[in-house]
Amino acid sequence: MESKDDDYWNDSANKSFNFDEDDVAILELPTGAGNRRSLFGEDTASEANFASVQSELPLHMIISEADLTSILEDQSRNEMPLLSPKGISVEEEVKLLRKKLQEFSFAPSAASVVAKLILGKCCSLEMFRSLQEKEALLDEAVACGNGNGILKVVLFLEKTLKKKLLYRLLQTRPEAVNHYVNYMALRLQVTECTDLLTYLGRHHEASLLQFSIYVRSTSNIEFKRQRLKKIYSDYFSQPGANSFYAQLVANYINLLELQVVEQHSNSSTAGSILDRSVLETLYYICGRHKWGDTSHQHSNENPFKLAEAHQVAQSQFEWVALNERAKRQAWMDFDHIFEKKAWLNLTKQKSLNIHIPIDRTILRLFALHAPDPVLNNFLDKVEDPQRRLALARRVNARRGIVDALVALKDRPELENFARSLEGGTEERYYADKALKSLNNKWKSDAIKLIK
Repeated sequence: MESKDDDYWNDSANKSFNFDEDDVAILELPTGAGNRRSLFGEDTASEANFASVQSELPLHMIISEADLTSILEDQSRNEMPLLSPKGISVEEEVKLLRKKLQEFSFAPSAASVVAKLILGKCCSLEMFRSLQEKEALLDEAVACGNGNGILKVVLFLEKTLKKKLLYRLLQTRPEAVNHYVNYMALRLQVTECTDLLTYLGRHHEASLLQFSIYVRSTSNIEFKRQRLKKIYSDYFSQPGANSFYAQLVANYINLLELQVVEQHSNSSTAGSILDRSVLETLYYICGRHKWGDTSHQHSNENPFKLAEAHQVAQSQFEWVALNERAKRQAWMDFDHIFEKKAWLNLTKQKSLNIHIPIDRTILRLFALHAPDPVLNNFLDKVEDPQRRLALARRVNARRGIVDALVALKDRPELENFARSLEGGTEERYYADKALKSLNNKWKSDAIKLIK
């Protein structure tokens, strides 16, 4: 008795599997984490969703046409058929394989190699041997605009060409020069970078590059000072040098020398300003300076002289000096900081000349616990009485409040404020006197109106 399995195989209605059919395709497509299409079954639910999403999005939104073309061309060049076409003889198959081998033996084009560099694929550039081939490769890399591709080609040319030939190729390709210069600067290849820029006639860039590299690359002050002096002598002191950059380098050298002098004279604390900025050095010098002593007026250790030499704005100078003196509670030195004659030396009359916002100055002094006389001195510089009153109340300057109310001629508010002050105090006496003066003036104005 035959089994059911035998009936299946003996039944002609069941078509057997033909391994020779050309239209059989066994696919296994990844559709997500852990989901694959079965060999003979239907698509899973996740595959259906994936296909529906793909069908809704246009292809150009997923990948650009240029990138897609590059990928397809690269695949067509690299893929060899694993199976020979059916029905050809052995001789024909050998000819086909030889043809494919010849295609792979030919040197690839510059465009195909640059396309691989853009895609991040590994490829050898050694097949580009002649100068013309290397020049075409560089032009193709520059045309693509990809920085990594340009730099890889330039580094290949650096290894395979004499320096003079490399510089000649780069001379007319500034984009390649910029990528190459940045590469060498990041690796502190100062000599190589300077040689290239000098050959190209970009002397200012070469000097500034050396200046920036030596400023950032070492903390040895003496070595840095000597190198910067040589740069100044070789580049910035020559005829035709940019005067602005020359002054910049000279000022920096002078700053380093001042810091070195301070280190030798005050070894316990001067180390805190070594290799620091101009404003940090100015802060330190403000603490060392004897304010009011005119014997060191022209000394390099004078903060006014330092600010003038390094073109520090008056507002910056005042803010640095104010903070340094206020933190030391040296309130008497404010007359020397904000005196008009201290900056311009035009008059002997002492008057405060403030270049920083007065509101910010008063609030900063209050935060640094300035006494009332100092706050009142700055409050007097606020011309608007209403604004002065608001600031005086904010910093709790009682005399400033009284002066603002007198300027506003607000007698009722002044009476209320005077009553809020404790009797017998200096502030209460000042408020009562101001109120009496305001009453007398009010009576005098009233009599004039009657007459």
